[in-house]
Amino acid sequence: MKASRKNSDHRLELLKLFRIFTIALCLSWIGCSRTSTPEEPNPLPPSPKSTPVVQGIQTAPGLEQTTFIAPLTDAYKRIDPIEDGWDSEAFSAAATKQLKLLAKKLSVPSRLSNDSIAKFFIQDTVLNLQLKPAKLSEFYRDAEFHIQRGGPESAPFQDDPVIAFQSLLSTIQSTNILQTEVKLYRVDTAGNDFTSHVLFNATGQSTEGRKQINTEWLCHWTRDIETPHIKRIALLSYEESTRLAKNKSPLLKDCTADLLGHNQAYREQLLRSTDYWRSRIPVNLGLDVVANHGLALGDVNGDGLDDLYLCQQGGLPNRLFIQNPDGTLTDHTSQSGTDWLDYCASVLIVDLDNDGDRDLVVSQDFKLLLMENDGSGRFELSFGTSTHAQTFSITAADFDLDGDLDIYACGYNPSADRVRSGTLGEPLPYHDAQNGGRNMLLRNEGEWQFNDVTETVGLSHNNNRFSFAAAWEDYDDDGDPDLYVANDYGRNNLYQNTNGRFVDVAAELGIEDMSAGMSASWGDFNRDGRLDIYISNMFSAAGNRITFQRQFKPGAPQTMLDQYQRHARGNSLFQADLDGGGFSDVSVEQGVTMGRWAWGSRFVDLNNDGWEDLVVANGFISTEDTGDL
Repeated sequence: MKASRKNSDHRLELLKLFRIFTIALCLSWIGCSRTSTPEEPNPLPPSPKSTPVVQGIQTAPGLEQTTFIAPLTDAYKRIDPIEDGWDSEAFSAAATKQLKLLAKKLSVPSRLSNDSIAKFFIQDTVLNLQLKPAKLSEFYRDAEFHIQRGGPESAPFQDDPVIAFQSLLSTIQSTNILQTEVKLYRVDTAGNDFTSHVLFNATGQSTEGRKQINTEWLCHWTRDIETPHIKRIALLSYEESTRLAKNKSPLLKDCTADLLGHNQAYREQLLRSTDYWRSRIPVNLGLDVVANHGLALGDVNGDGLDDLYLCQQGGLPNRLFIQNPDGTLTDHTSQSGTDWLDYCASVLIVDLDNDGDRDLVVSQDFKLLLMENDGSGRFELSFGTSTHAQTFSITAADFDLDGDLDIYACGYNPSADRVRSGTLGEPLPYHDAQNGGRNMLLRNEGEWQFNDVTETVGLSHNNNRFSFAAAWEDYDDDGDPDLYVANDYGRNNLYQNTNGRFVDVAAELGIEDMSAGMSASWGDFNRDGRLDIYISNMFSAAGNRITFQRQFKPGAPQTMLDQYQRHARGNSLFQADLDGGGFSDVSVEQGVTMGRWAWGSRFVDLNNDGWEDLVVANGFISTEDTGDL
């Protein structure tokens, strides 16, 4: 469906006429009704009896009965972790509350006092707080950054919490309000003390520059599920990262408003949250409450500047912004013919017909739309096809080396019914689902003709996952592009390309990465000449806690428990073996698992030192915080 101002005006006039006709019809019906009534007036209704005014809070009708039918009663009780038998989660919630309150106090170190933080610690006993190493070693230094690390071997124990935490934060100027964050992600309630693994970081200004402290603690707590108190903190790891002061400008700066702010669509659409639109757009127009919408950069008008195409919610037109010489972006959507109103998740700006300009590929729910560029940034639909599943992302490469780009579409939900019943799918089984949508490879035959060759080239094998993303790269150096597919809820695929035929070798090479795959990026992070790969998954604090408890899936084989635990671990980095025989999982030793809910990641050299860095996009949708209302 395309947006059209002329059609919209026409529809508006028809709507006005329809309303006038409807009102006239109703009035004529009322008039006829009046002429047919009896001559005697209807008797007045009896006066209602006066009802006494009820004071206080009343229970709404229908809510007096608090005992639900059996299934609902059981489900309602399970909301409470204590009622559900999960004391470890009840403790985690209480301990997390304590830690967040403590972190808030630590955001102003100069105001720390025994009165302000004593309530978080056990009283009438000697505390053991090990927070900061006495010795730090230089891990990395260049003109931009200085990174130091230390371990528990040189960290003294202190018994005064005020002195201990002020010492921890001493390198950050205490006159500023610090940014502090804490996350509890592992618990053990079996010993004499409750224990938890806790990640803590604090960010602020130091004499050297902008500094961030990243540390991990093992906290010992009193055995009190409702209000636990800290007895001991043992240091597990410590890192200080400093953006040196001589670099006056930040490494990255949010310039969105500066570049897009003059556009009406930016103010009226892009600044609105998904939560805003879900209360205004009917779901049958393609509203996606998870906001799985992508974008693409590319020069669509041949001026040498990259432009921006952005997919939006169903009911809102996709947007094409043209870059100006000063770097600002101007809305060119209506002139370009690309203002699709249907649900769109992904887009490519690539040259499909080898005429020198960039064309457009848009994934529109269960369809692919291929639009030809006339060279000026105006597009016409030249090819369209249905897909085997709801497409969340698309990627292009010349897999058969015939000189033109082919298209691979990642399928997620296999049917429209499942799209609306479960936005994130209905995986079975959750940790290794094989009931997802089918991916599709379209071979470019030239002259805007594309054929589905998924099955004939071998890509139908293991093609039943919830695929989020794919990345082409010639990992085996044989001259043709291979394909890695990141799948949600289970194993990934690595399709090795040999003369245009594919074989899934992920299991053989140890790179299945059984997790919540959402993106993949190739890069040589250690500069050994072999391509490595980084995969975005989901770090789940709750998953890390629950899957390690004895009561989690009792009786299940250890292999299954390992798979669930791996699912919650976070992102993965696989280093290619020098002999080309496979990959090694170096995620933990390289410290790159904690990317939170990572929807996308890229290898990129941010500081121009010749080494590939990692940028991870994470988070989730949120509503407005009304806690203070």
